[in-house]
Amino acid sequence: MTGGLIRAVHPFPSVLDAAAATAIAVVAGAQIGVALRLGLGMLLVQFAIGAANDFADAAADSMAKPRKPIPAGLVSRSAVAAVCVVASTAGLTVAATVSSWALVLAIVGLADGLVYDLRLKATPLAWVPFAAGVGLLPLYAWLGSRGSVAAAFVGVVAMAVVAGAALALANAYADLDRDRRSGVRSIAVFLGAQRTLVANAALLAALQVVALATTIAGGGPFEPILVEAGGCGLGWFALALAGVRSDRVRPLVWEIQAVSLVVLGTAWLAALQTAGVLGA
Repeated sequence: MTGGLIRAVHPFPSVLDAAAATAIAVVAGAQIGVALRLGLGMLLVQFAIGAANDFADAAADSMAKPRKPIPAGLVSRSAVAAVCVVASTAGLTVAATVSSWALVLAIVGLADGLVYDLRLKATPLAWVPFAAGVGLLPLYAWLGSRGSVAAAFVGVVAMAVVAGAALALANAYADLDRDRRSGVRSIAVFLGAQRTLVANAALLAALQVVALATTIAGGGPFEPILVEAGGCGLGWFALALAGVRSDRVRPLVWEIQAVSLVVLGTAWLAALQTAGVLGA
């Protein structure tokens, strides 16, 4: 049962989001204890969203994804629901210990994730809450730890939303065949495989060009540019894996791309902060 519960909370994206929130808080100048609490709050909220996802998809998964924890009999639906309640309560409690802004944004993020899980995931509009959730992440970490943001941070949030849209496309592509079989009309089913990948590539390229261009224009140290370039390369490697026809490889497209965007985004934020763009 323990293994089933671990899988039900979607550990990879949850841990990655928590690591991103922690890193962004550090870049924002938060003390390590504050940064870790923000990361823990994000981790628990993401656990809740992941559990709600498996709870909502139990019937569809029994046909299209029988190896997932609930249809495989590794954990009960009621246990997953309980994990969702406990994780969300704990995550909001931890966020509240940091600041009122952290709590408010954690609540908004949780609500956004539940809208995705319970209402929009099986529709072509699923990318909207997905993108919005990624856009909220840097705001949660930065505003949660500092209590204020510079006007230029609007650009950071916009970039994060675009990153979220790119990841939503890659994530939908990973489940394309199974969604078709189960009748789920995801954005990838709506667009088709080729257009989904082209749209993903276009968004990825736009993010990379803006990040690198603004970093170079800022005239800061060379190191962030190297890190950003590494993140860019990792992103294109992930997209290249889309050409491999394997159900095991397909999820790696969005998973590796997610890591690449965390690397790119964190280095870019650090460069902006060093240049004084995001305030003192």
